[in-house]
Amino acid sequence: MPSLELREELKYGGIKYFLQTSYLEQQKQILSSFFRNGTVFDTIVQNFDEKPGQNELKELTKKIHGHNKRRLQFIFNARKMIRDSRDPVAHLRVARALLIRNLYNEAIAEAELALENGASDSAPYIILASSWYGIGDSDSAFKAVKKGIELSPDYPDLHNLMGLIYFKEKKCRLAVDCFKRAIGLNLYYGEPYLNLLRAYLLNSMIKEDYDLSRDVGEKFDSNIKRAVQLNSYLNTREIDDVRKLVKEERYEEALALLEKMREGSPRKYAESVILDLYLALIQSGKDICEEDIDQYKRKIEELIDKNPTFADAYNSLGILYAAKCKLLMDKAYSAFGKALEVNTDYKKAQKNLRLTENDKHGIYILLKALLD
Repeated sequence: MPSLELREELKYGGIKYFLQTSYLEQQKQILSSFFRNGTVFDTIVQNFDEKPGQNELKELTKKIHGHNKRRLQFIFNARKMIRDSRDPVAHLRVARALLIRNLYNEAIAEAELALENGASDSAPYIILASSWYGIGDSDSAFKAVKKGIELSPDYPDLHNLMGLIYFKEKKCRLAVDCFKRAIGLNLYYGEPYLNLLRAYLLNSMIKEDYDLSRDVGEKFDSNIKRAVQLNSYLNTREIDDVRKLVKEERYEEALALLEKMREGSPRKYAESVILDLYLALIQSGKDICEEDIDQYKRKIEELIDKNPTFADAYNSLGILYAAKCKLLMDKAYSAFGKALEVNTDYKKAQKNLRLTENDKHGIYILLKALLD
């Protein structure tokens, strides 16, 4: 049983969401999960090397609970704000944020609004296909990804996604062809290498294609090296365990371990940081606070410690520093304003307020450009 637990119910658009944040003693981690209809749809985790003191633990649990709550509020408040917007980009950003939180039906609705408002590239179809895939509707997912490929035939993410749909349907040969196509379009795209391994292992279990089953150990070795090079979050010990299982032809166990490792990708969180900041910014930044920036920063720095070659994390970290500059500039502007409330003839404060107002606007423009 968790030694500390917070619970809260939120309601948006007539739908109830339940947030539970717990400290798990055995795992030495704080787990903050959102539920809908009794099913978890999103979780954030804070790990500890050593258990914090009781007072620190209570404070951290409260902070993480509040941070996770505000992240969902960013999305729903932004969604409400852009409800009548004719800007397809705004609908796409909200749709992407919803998809990352595994709110698939909501993401589909926003992606369709983006199309209705003139989105003409493949971006809405990636969101639609990913959402239908998450729901489990392979037919709808396939139709969406096929439309996306018609618009952007050389976009590797679409071919990787089509491969995932085929993989889910246990069509291993077609999945392998898609993953290879994605790799051919971008040799440095790490995810398809890992998915290729999964397809080879699944085929070895179900024998869907005889040729794919031949020399599976050799195929595994040639692709695992590249997968490790391009997916720095992969655990070396677990990779060795997978190698051992494949050598012993224990393909089902090897596939299960690969699935678990794939779920550990930090890419989603790095992207979600940028999306959360964007959603806060279109609401004039009023819902973002220094505590949130610090929480994002801690998590991103943790990702960098574990994945020192993860460029997206460094990019997110840079944007977080710019966001913190904006918050500090807002505080400076407020302080000079307070000085003038006390003494309206305070010349130096008048000058500082005027100068800060210029820089305040400048940092807002910079942050908006970084997030666009």
